[in-house]
Amino acid sequence: MLEAPSSPWPHTDIGPFEGLAVMGLHGGAGATTLSTLLGESVLDVGRAWPLSQSTRTQAPWPLPVIAVARTDRTGLSAADRFVRSWANGQLSGSQLSALVLIEAGPRTSDARKKATKRLLRMVPRGTHIPWMDPWLDAPPDPARLPGRIKRIIKLLNTPTK
Repeated sequence: MLEAPSSPWPHTDIGPFEGLAVMGLHGGAGATTLSTLLGESVLDVGRAWPLSQSTRTQAPWPLPVIAVARTDRTGLSAADRFVRSWANGQLSGSQLSALVLIEAGPRTSDARKKATKRLLRMVPRGTHIPWMDPWLDAPPDPARLPGRIKRIIKLLNTPTK
């Protein structure tokens, strides 16, 4: 059992929506870029745990959520707090679909690699996006993504059971 964070993760009601929600765990996490790569039925919901209702019945429904963080100190700390909140049942009403950790730079220390692996093992589905130097100069072109990124996008667009 993981110790629960002292302060609860913020929640927000996003209204009726039945797509996939992408939530940044801190500023600059990469949620907007990932949302763009995942397609049109995806909503970047900011940094609060989203709650939603069915567009047909208006009843609450378990919105699938992808949480995103960078692998720098700030991002890994936010991801750790988020995972502890989730593991302690503080994030209900929606469903954690995946945790995505995006490499913060071209080189990674052994300590950050270890922290990344630990966090990704603690969630139902965890994946790591490597450093993409071309994305510094221009947004990613969905038609020219490396095979590894295409496989990650396909995985994230596959519903969890």
